[in-house]
Amino acid sequence: MRGTLFAALLAVCPGLAWAGDLTVSDPVVPLAPPGLMAHSAYMTLTNAGDVPRTLVGVAADGYAMAHIHRSDDSGGVATMSAVDAIAIAPGQSVTFAPGGLHVMLMHPAAPQAEGDTVTLTLQFANGEALPVTATVRRLKHGS
Repeated sequence: MRGTLFAALLAVCPGLAWAGDLTVSDPVVPLAPPGLMAHSAYMTLTNAGDVPRTLVGVAADGYAMAHIHRSDDSGGVATMSAVDAIAIAPGQSVTFAPGGLHVMLMHPAAPQAEGDTVTLTLQFANGEALPVTATVRRLKHGS
């Protein structure tokens, strides 16, 4: 029964992934202009468990490098910095979104097209790796 429910849920929500009490929703790679060598990925991670989870890295199929970054705007100056770890407390969510946390994807092996997918492998401090399928799509302005 549980396997059938899981299969049905994935059919309705193909971007949804989870491992134990951790879920990843709305994974997306915004469609980038041709020739751009740096892309981004966004998603929401939710910890429904009772122990903290710590995201410590990410890998991306089809990219030379992937890193966790944070964009900030301080006094009108935009900055971006690498982030070593993201703690997700029990019962909490962390959202990767434009203008904040994001996965920086560097040097794509091939151009992207709308509807393509990118497999992101999220790496956690406990040694767990969670594959997530992000869809390439246009984001609405302000998304």
